[in-house]
Amino acid sequence: CNTKQLNAGDYSAYDAIYLGDFSCPEYPDNFCSNIESLAKAVDTIRQWGKKCFVRLYAVPSNDDMPWLQDFMQKVIMLPIDGIEVHNMGVLRMLREMGNKIPVHLGVFGNLYTHETARVLKDFGVERVYPNPELSLKEIIFIKEETPIDVLVPVHGKMPLVISETCFIVEHNPNSDGTCNYECAEEHWLHRTEGDWSLKDTGRMTLSGKDLCMIEHMQSLTEQGLRYFHVQNLGESANYLSSVGAVYRKEL
Repeated sequence: CNTKQLNAGDYSAYDAIYLGDFSCPEYPDNFCSNIESLAKAVDTIRQWGKKCFVRLYAVPSNDDMPWLQDFMQKVIMLPIDGIEVHNMGVLRMLREMGNKIPVHLGVFGNLYTHETARVLKDFGVERVYPNPELSLKEIIFIKEETPIDVLVPVHGKMPLVISETCFIVEHNPNSDGTCNYECAEEHWLHRTEGDWSLKDTGRMTLSGKDLCMIEHMQSLTEQGLRYFHVQNLGESANYLSSVGAVYRKEL
């Protein structure tokens, strides 16, 4: 997400790293809005011998387009392996800039069908993250029916909802409406009855429990899947390294 978190983590088990919290550009030192920090992070990851993907802000409004356009013009000059977008307008802007870097569709691109994947392929998208509501059978169908790479989530909390406004700021009775970066602390939404909880990061809500596909990894690879995603956003450095090591060993 930012320089502090990148430097604190052990990424030896991973082949590639997605940089940036795509839910909130105001998060301190966020790689998806701070080009100076992003450029340094890219250099660091290159020195590690890893691939590096940059995530762009997922839900920009019209007011965000000027700064986002300026940011993207600088991003496409960096030695990165891919740019993740969630928005068709942002995808079009990249094309108009003459971008030559591979483009990935993120989870909030809401990809449900292979026909949509075909359209995205025509727009230069090379990898897609299908909507988490899809079954494994549907994900494999998209891979087989479309000449496009498919990213499969295998571990971590699933992104469910994203908003242009911050839930924490809006619902904090002590807040004056300004951001004090309270999202740096953990926030949970709990149901009053039954075992039900969701994790909230301010502008994004994630599942309360982790997806865990470790026992299915052999089956996934046998079905031709090659790109696996571990969701680490908001997790500890120990979580990042230990989960990565378990999946690396299994693969």
